[in-house]
Amino acid sequence: MFQFVWSLAAYVLLSCQPIIAQNAFPGAVGFGAIATGGNGGTTYMVTNLDDGGPGSFRDAVSESNRNIVFDVGGYILLKSAVSLSSDITINGQTAPGDGIGIMGGEVSASGQSNIIIRNLRMRQGTLDSDTGKSAFNMGSASTVILDHCSVAYGQWDSVDAVGAINITVSNSIIAFPIGQQFGAHVETGPSTFYGNLWVSAHNRQPLSKDDTQYVNNVVYNYQAGYTSGNTGGNFSHDIINNYFIAGPSTTSPSDGYYQMDSEQSVYAAGNYLDSNKDGALNGAAANVVGDSTVLSSPWESSSESLAKYSASDAVTAVLNSAGASPRDEVDTFAVSAAKSFGTSGTIYESQADTGLSNGGYGTLTSTSSKERR
Repeated sequence: MFQFVWSLAAYVLLSCQPIIAQNAFPGAVGFGAIATGGNGGTTYMVTNLDDGGPGSFRDAVSESNRNIVFDVGGYILLKSAVSLSSDITINGQTAPGDGIGIMGGEVSASGQSNIIIRNLRMRQGTLDSDTGKSAFNMGSASTVILDHCSVAYGQWDSVDAVGAINITVSNSIIAFPIGQQFGAHVETGPSTFYGNLWVSAHNRQPLSKDDTQYVNNVVYNYQAGYTSGNTGGNFSHDIINNYFIAGPSTTSPSDGYYQMDSEQSVYAAGNYLDSNKDGALNGAAANVVGDSTVLSSPWESSSESLAKYSASDAVTAVLNSAGASPRDEVDTFAVSAAKSFGTSGTIYESQADTGLSNGGYGTLTSTSSKERR
């Protein structure tokens, strides 16, 4: 049977995206940046939107040491969770048209290591009958980086990282969790959350039961934002130049920091909270983090240099560029809510409640490079 595996040389000729031989990619940050993924391995071209078989995404991620590229754009509808292998790179930015998305099931890196994922849309939603799964699961995984990804409609969590070691989630949109309505759950760590947009979640943005870098994030329409939990243990948190913006679902704006007790050691600087829901970005400094123990300097030496933007400039940068590219209907909707600065936004129970096309998942035009010739 013909194997849809191309040589590295062929990929270099056909793609404008460079293969990075060391580190995840230029500009990668945080604890997951040391990932090399499948760079330097064989390149697998995804040629269809089927849930399995030759040329499918499921087949592409079934073996290690693969650099995965896409000759097709559109949604892949999962019939069951898809499990990633270790030592892979997923280059969603290579997909034509509106890009590539996974819907109706969990994408799982559980127990795997050395994974790079870029420009991938992961949207579980109620098409998945297993309410105990998440949109993206990297439980007990190690050395994982998600960059410019879009995660929505997670039923258990949007991002599950219980037991994960050395992870980064950067420049991504994490929006509209349903079910538990939770953003991300991290245990073990360390973890880095950088430059992300969090929209309309009940809690866990993230839940950090680990040593964490949390820099240049924007959290909108929360009921509880950055959380550690009263039974989380003793951890250190660098919380720098983030902006918390209350929305219609925010009942207590001060819960931008939630369940941060004296067992948590926090360096907080340059953070702002806009609590008045008046349609303008006009918050005030917010660097008192619950009852946590105050650190006079960051616990991680790289945290301050990671803070590329002030909190207000981070709002501009994140709203302009976070998420998968090109920005699609779901992400445009999330960004539009955040840009209302307090006047728009809902915590949903189902993707269908958004009123967006395709049952709430939004429409990604199905196309291939052949159609462009």
